[in-house]
Amino acid sequence: MALVATGGCNNATTRLRQNPTVAAALPPEIRQKIERGIIEPGFTPEMVYLALGRPTVPANADVALTRDGTWIYRDFNRNDRDFIRAGFRRRVVFDPVRRGDVIITEPVDPRLFPHLLEHSLHVTFREGRVVDIQRTTL
Repeated sequence: MALVATGGCNNATTRLRQNPTVAAALPPEIRQKIERGIIEPGFTPEMVYLALGRPTVPANADVALTRDGTWIYRDFNRNDRDFIRAGFRRRVVFDPVRRGDVIITEPVDPRLFPHLLEHSLHVTFREGRVVDIQRTTL
């Protein structure tokens, strides 16, 4: 099973540039997946970090020391202009009168907007390799 984390492409590219030694050692097909934010079983914690960034939980995850455990990414494919958190939707919209963006926060009934639910991604490691990837809706 492979998973695409949309929206992470630019960040993955930046992380690869910041780690040129690691990036140069990656096989081309793996590097392409990482650049597109794709992870799959068998990836190391370092590869997952390059593709998706630092996990939400544990917030202080040490990439070099992770062998076993689960990393959780919350709201990993969010749109920076529209996201859900704790039952509220925050939107950034352009106000033509002010000629600038304004932030609108409004309560959300998940029954009316099921596509706006917060998502999480659970990446489980055993012996320094990804063994399971689960995407859930909170």
